Amino acid sequence: MSSKKKKLIIYGDSSYAEMIAHYFKTDSNYIVVAFCADREYRSRDKIGSTPVVDFEDVKELFSTQEHYIFAAIGYKSVRTHKRLYEKVKNLSFPIASYISTQAIVDSSCEVGQNCLVLAGSILEPYSIVKENCFVNSGAIVCHNAIVEAHTILASGSLVGGYSKVGHSSLIGFNATIAELLEVGSETLLGAGSLLLKNTDSHTMYVGSPAKEVRKHIDAGIILASQ
Repeated sequence: MSSKKKKLIIYGDSSYAEMIAHYFKTDSNYIVVAFCADREYRSRDKIGSTPVVDFEDVKELFSTQEHYIFAAIGYKSVRTHKRLYEKVKNLSFPIASYISTQAIVDSSCEVGQNCLVLAGSILEPYSIVKENCFVNSGAIVCHNAIVEAHTILASGSLVGGYSKVGHSSLIGFNATIAELLEVGSETLLGAGSLLLKNTDSHTMYVGSPAKEVRKHIDAGIILASQ
């Protein structure tokens, strides 16, 4: 790890953003110099000793040549997770990713920008995790699997070899996707479920083996009220 710290801005001022900042501060070559949030929703001026500024002022306050940014947006709504990341991307700052030093990531893997790969997770050879994916503690992406953009893998989940998970999906705690499957975009796989067949997009599956429960074409994946 380089001894020179890169300057990082965290988009978000929630407790979740504060937790993400902790990962960067304690286990990366980034130093968090500021948080930002939309002026309308910004809830505080500081997190610890680190300032929180208006999102609308970020490009005036910080140089895109000297600072990185990370969208630390939770996943109460996966479409919001995607939309706010894309908003940050439009600022033209270089975008950071966090890969824990306690994760196992094969050198052949590809990890996109604005990704989290937390401690205890495993990315096996030739797996691909695209932009704005969060791979939580203990999750496993098996060899040659693809996880499309904006997808959340909850703790303990597993994506089988050669499977492909469509964009903006959420794979629940300890859920398993068998190998060689095509998982449609915006699939929600319930906690502890075992998926043994391809899925349709915009659909929730639960159980072992997992079965279709409902569609969410209009609202997308929402886990809690906003």
